[in-house]
Amino acid sequence: MLVPIPAISEPFQDIAWKPKIPQQKNRSEFTGRTQTIGLPGAEQWLATVLAAPAGSAAEARAWRAFLMACRGSENFFHLPALTLRQSQALSPAITAAVSGNRAVVVSSSAAIGLGMYATVQQANGHHRLVVVVGVDGSTVHFEPYLSGDPALGTAFEIGEPYARVQLVSPEQALPAVFAPFQLEVEERL
Repeated sequence: MLVPIPAISEPFQDIAWKPKIPQQKNRSEFTGRTQTIGLPGAEQWLATVLAAPAGSAAEARAWRAFLMACRGSENFFHLPALTLRQSQALSPAITAAVSGNRAVVVSSSAAIGLGMYATVQQANGHHRLVVVVGVDGSTVHFEPYLSGDPALGTAFEIGEPYARVQLVSPEQALPAVFAPFQLEVEERL
């Protein structure tokens, strides 16, 4: 179940993302050479979130209610990729899929830059957080792979990208007033 983040003006001080990229590494006992094999589509985002200190008892109660509604890792929420809006431009529409699920064609790539976060809606309903690694005309390349086909006609969200996440641990300390607290989350696939 989707749990909404508390309606606080600036809920997060910092969000640090880390991609978890599963790989299989084989090393020859005879030559010492290695071969690394990626597992496309199995990537997952991890994040450490520093929540802003609750400035009032009401804000602390809102955070406590949110954390209890998450029920550990049972439920999920949409975590913004950044604490500030990344772009003021309108998010372009995805107009075509590209084989391999590592790129899409968009209606306009004028506002898209290397290293930007974006959210891509997939046909299966999952929203995937990606990082732009290349722009070639109206084709935008990104990592990690999508786990399914992109949903055509939906936005390539660059203004306020996000990931669907869940708490890593079923145990989470509840916040006090005026004290920042940390959340460990992982992408919910």
